Amino acid sequence: MLHPIGDLAPSVYWRRRIVLLAVLILAIVSVAVVVTNGAGGGNGVPSAGSETSTGANTGASTTPTPTAPATTSAAASTPVSSPATPPTPTRTSTAPVIPKACTAAALSIGAATNAKTYAIGAQPRLSLLVTNIGAVPCIEDLADPKIELRVFSGSARIWGSHDCLIQPGTSLQTLPVKKVIRRDIAWSGLSSQPGCVGVRQRVPAGTYQLTALLAGAPSKPATFAFTG
Repeated sequence: MLHPIGDLAPSVYWRRRIVLLAVLILAIVSVAVVVTNGAGGGNGVPSAGSETSTGANTGASTTPTPTAPATTSAAASTPVSSPATPPTPTRTSTAPVIPKACTAAALSIGAATNAKTYAIGAQPRLSLLVTNIGAVPCIEDLADPKIELRVFSGSARIWGSHDCLIQPGTSLQTLPVKKVIRRDIAWSGLSSQPGCVGVRQRVPAGTYQLTALLAGAPSKPATFAFTG
């Protein structure tokens, strides 16, 4: 069979065999393809690796399922009530009370000495005492022109703090209620007259009375004595 027998040349017989063999192989391949396609297409499921055309009718509805809207979070859907704003506290502004000038009725004037008796030649410390007996603090000028101390022996005027010297100026002081304010003057123990006239002499032993004046308003007298 491998050596063709006939009137024609051997190459002719070989070509015919090749063509016949090719046709046979082609037929076998075709049959295999038909069998494969028939087995795979009966269930309507595309084979692995094949692409499904968009719009191909597969027997099932191709209507896309609508996407459910996203659920709004409870925090966003639930109205949030803002906390009530606390009322602003009302400030009661109390303006500071500015003291006014003292009235004569609001002041109590007194006189005092730092001792009851003095030796001849001593220098007594004489004092004016002022107390605010009003209901509120007040302002008073306690400078030297407003304060005067006078010493008497009986009805005779012996000495006055304004006779020979008056210190000019003002000294406004706020007087608290019920607090005693003191102003002192050291007395030399020498007599004097208004305007500092005449000769000043050492006062003799005896009993004397001190009167204090504030803006001309006199106090009750305070008694003291010089002893020999």
